[in-house]
Amino acid sequence: MKKIIATISSVAILISTLSFTASAELVFPDIENSEYKDSIENLQFSGVIQGYEDGTFRPLNPINRAEFTKIVLESIGTEIQTADEECFDDVSDQWFADYVCTAKEEGIIQGYEDGTFGPEKEVNISEALSIVVKSFDIPYDEPTDDEEWYEPFREYAHDNNIFSRYTYKPGQDANRGQMAFLVDQTVDIKNQQTYINATYNSRTLGCSEEPPSSAPTSFNVNGVESSAIRVIPDNYDPEYPYPLVFAFHGRTNSNSQVRAYYKIERPINNKAIIVYPSGLELPSGGAYTWSDASDPGSALRDYEFFDEMLEEISDSYCVNKDKVFALGHSLGGWFTNSLACARGDKIRAVASIGSARTNSDCTGPTAVMQLHNPNDRLQSIQGAINSRDWFLEQNSCSQDYTEVEPSEHNCVEYQGCTENHPVVWCPHDQDYDSSGNYYPHNWPRGTGEHMWDFFESLD
Repeated sequence: MKKIIATISSVAILISTLSFTASAELVFPDIENSEYKDSIENLQFSGVIQGYEDGTFRPLNPINRAEFTKIVLESIGTEIQTADEECFDDVSDQWFADYVCTAKEEGIIQGYEDGTFGPEKEVNISEALSIVVKSFDIPYDEPTDDEEWYEPFREYAHDNNIFSRYTYKPGQDANRGQMAFLVDQTVDIKNQQTYINATYNSRTLGCSEEPPSSAPTSFNVNGVESSAIRVIPDNYDPEYPYPLVFAFHGRTNSNSQVRAYYKIERPINNKAIIVYPSGLELPSGGAYTWSDASDPGSALRDYEFFDEMLEEISDSYCVNKDKVFALGHSLGGWFTNSLACARGDKIRAVASIGSARTNSDCTGPTAVMQLHNPNDRLQSIQGAINSRDWFLEQNSCSQDYTEVEPSEHNCVEYQGCTENHPVVWCPHDQDYDSSGNYYPHNWPRGTGEHMWDFFESLD
């Protein structure tokens, strides 16, 4: 694959489409918490985008194929040609016809095998990358026989730090915020006439920086103080990007208690930064939560706690952003599994035991190791199976599987999953705890080591 961007003249940005309607507002009120805020503002302040009539941008809204094609063509100042009647079977005299047919004539788009373009279909990330790479005249090699058609475009996004290949499924629908980021980053690359090396930069802002003299343990999220135990490697090197592991406790055990029985620090052996967050204690005492009773699955209260911890730790320490992991037991496993869906674009993999999950729209695929005892009465096996099946759908896996290690936990790995996002299911039969008591909801000996082995096995 070619890894360089050709030297060209600066690109004039003139985006104005049906997706962006005039507004007098200079700042969109709904992008404050968007990770693409800077790119959206860059394009807005330069007159590239303007938003909806109510002054909002709606960064999470989808965008269809016709709208995105028009945006990109206008962004590079392409001379729009009159539509050819034989352009596509489903494109004739609609508002987008000239843009779509010009893009076809320029070799930017090809449409589907049945002769249609699907202008009203939501554009997915791979399609958007293809349109951008071809429109901006970025050189690429055609995929080899054993590669998917989208691989050269996916590689462009990965190698240029636009979208990590681990954070989305190739057919995943794109949203307006992501597309603003894609255009903004590509324009910047072109204007700077940047030559890109073959190395993806997974290092966070904390790399090469002097770490805090002591690891902060308190976080303020929406006026509520939450805490966490942090374990920084003894030989911490600010030049080395470390994996980051979040370990969530259950309903009746504190973070200090699970630190003792998860036993993950010994197998990790200073090779990762570990965080043991503390859920909020219920007023009655003795029990903890990661959400409020009325929270929808897509907006559990402590998703924001996770976001705050991830940002603060990444800014203070050298973290490999492609190796952010989470694990948990019982309610902590439930929150871990739920987080794997809601923050699938940030978490590389999760491991859980004795838990289910709440379901919602997922932001990306996540590698999963899920252990559960069929005899567990505190969390039913059916809830765990439902969780597993959601993960299979999330990662586009088949129902076929093969036996894998650890064999003592009856583990199998499902086949056909999205690249490097396996789902491992372990219906273990360890019915007794370390004291010899019958307790199928337990944390079997060696579980922490098995979870870390799973994380380390991922590319």
